[in-house]
Amino acid sequence: MEPDYNLNELLEYVKEQRAIDFSAYRMSTIRRRLNIRLSATGMSDYAAYYRYVTENPAELDDLIDSLTIKVSCFFRNPFVFEALHEFVLPELLNALNGDELRIWCAGCARGEEPYSVAILLKELMRKEGLCPRKIFIIGTDIDREALDDAAKGLYSAESLSEIKKGYLNRYFTVKNGLYMVSDEIKSMVTFAYHDVTTVSTPKEGVFSDYHMILCRNVLIYFERELYEKVLRGISGFILKGGYLVMGEAEHMPSEFIKGFEEVLTRTKIFWKK
Repeated sequence: MEPDYNLNELLEYVKEQRAIDFSAYRMSTIRRRLNIRLSATGMSDYAAYYRYVTENPAELDDLIDSLTIKVSCFFRNPFVFEALHEFVLPELLNALNGDELRIWCAGCARGEEPYSVAILLKELMRKEGLCPRKIFIIGTDIDREALDDAAKGLYSAESLSEIKKGYLNRYFTVKNGLYMVSDEIKSMVTFAYHDVTTVSTPKEGVFSDYHMILCRNVLIYFERELYEKVLRGISGFILKGGYLVMGEAEHMPSEFIKGFEEVLTRTKIFWKK
């Protein structure tokens, strides 16, 4: 295996140029994704690739694109979204009694998750007449290209494989073989660049606390120390009686679980006591 200092030098360069620190991510994942870029550029090792990146600035964008995780679809893991629709969101809307609802989707990739939440809220208001004064949903990511795609709201059929036909008909239009999110759903979501490892809330949100935070399939890519640091920070940004939604392969450490209660088994939706 190539010496770690070559890899560390490369990751430090990425941090200097883009303010993204991948050093605390799982190294097995980083190495696997870096090898894809080495193969694509014909570089033999990290040292050669580092020189290539410094001499070809455009490659830095391709590298970051490879290192960030963007695998998602609308209503990914339908059981979780069914629980949100049937229990969590109605409970929040009723408890707020017309006040503003604030939701943060951390690591939103191309926006499928925050748009899915927006659709559920629109459906609840349409069917039951539940209508807070304002709904604020923010989706954040460290991949600026993915955020640009999210703002456009244009998706392939593959991204919509889990969506109900009624939602598809009501909230999407077909454009050149792709599906465009309706303006009424787009208007409910704000997208912004934010690195969750900074353990801060996105400045675009203005707020320091949220009623629900979705951080699904993000923590799993971190080493344990960073995993717990980010989870501790996110937990602190959730209001009492609010919710944290984690990925199905992620776990709530024992030192955190006492402050939360899982809403339904296997949903990884936790209610803050």
